[in-house]
Amino acid sequence: MRHVANLKDLSPDEIREILDKSIEIKQNPARYTGLLANQSMAMIFQKTSTRTRVSFEVAMTELGGHAIYIDWESSNFVLSGIEYETEYLSRNVSCIMARLLHFDDVLKIISGSQAPVINGCCEKYHPCQALTDVLTMTEHFDGSVEDAHLVYVGVQNNVSNSLVIICAKLGIRLTLATPDENDNGESQDADVRRIIEQSDLINHTTEARAAVTDADFVYTDTWIDMQYFNDPDHVEERTARINQMMPYQINRALLDKVDCKIMHDMPIHDDFEITPEMVRDPRSIIFSQAENRLHAQKGLLWWVYREAGNL
Repeated sequence: MRHVANLKDLSPDEIREILDKSIEIKQNPARYTGLLANQSMAMIFQKTSTRTRVSFEVAMTELGGHAIYIDWESSNFVLSGIEYETEYLSRNVSCIMARLLHFDDVLKIISGSQAPVINGCCEKYHPCQALTDVLTMTEHFDGSVEDAHLVYVGVQNNVSNSLVIICAKLGIRLTLATPDENDNGESQDADVRRIIEQSDLINHTTEARAAVTDADFVYTDTWIDMQYFNDPDHVEERTARINQMMPYQINRALLDKVDCKIMHDMPIHDDFEITPEMVRDPRSIIFSQAENRLHAQKGLLWWVYREAGNL
């Protein structure tokens, strides 16, 4: 049985296997309608979600299985030890997907589970998104994706952490164009920092315009974590972050004459990290990228169930 906490424990060949299967299932969905027949997956949500919930629930349904939505705040996870509730839950389902605020709680769920656990997003990692992103790049790049140049513009966070991990494993050139200090500390990861400092393929710069000039893909994400975006207690922090980040906005000026594809993992905040014009620019593949959450989830579920001996 294998868990998917952050992609660190997956080999390059295993990641490629997941991506290849995602493409295969996307191209031949009818062949896999009974893949997970009579299997149930619990989906635990402590963070809000659109794409994670929809993609995993539809994936389980289209693969012949069943997904159970569990709202953290309306469950006994708020009343009891996480490991206790998880052990009970894992005796009823064959897989758990957890979208939580803190990676430490993801690890508690893994420690208490008798079924494989997928990290659906936390403050440090977003492995499902990273798989989706490379799948999307593979579809939209002429040639081997290992020859592509991905430029991530904005804030270093859970998404950029997972991009660093997957790009380092697959040998994809990644440039992080971010301010030197723009993180409150919650997403910092020593392994990711070490990769950035030591890898020949993973680089950091504070100069967004210089970074994107030879980019094949330009990627951005929200500047402010979604749980804080509309929080009145974070107005001052939000204002300071916006002022700091405006030079990193994806807009017409930044991408003038740049032959690239535009990516964003959504949700989109118009006129913050990206302008509406760029969302609908002919270079944008944002909605194809979002659609691929479903297909990447299917490939990941296939791998997790196979590794658990349930296929």
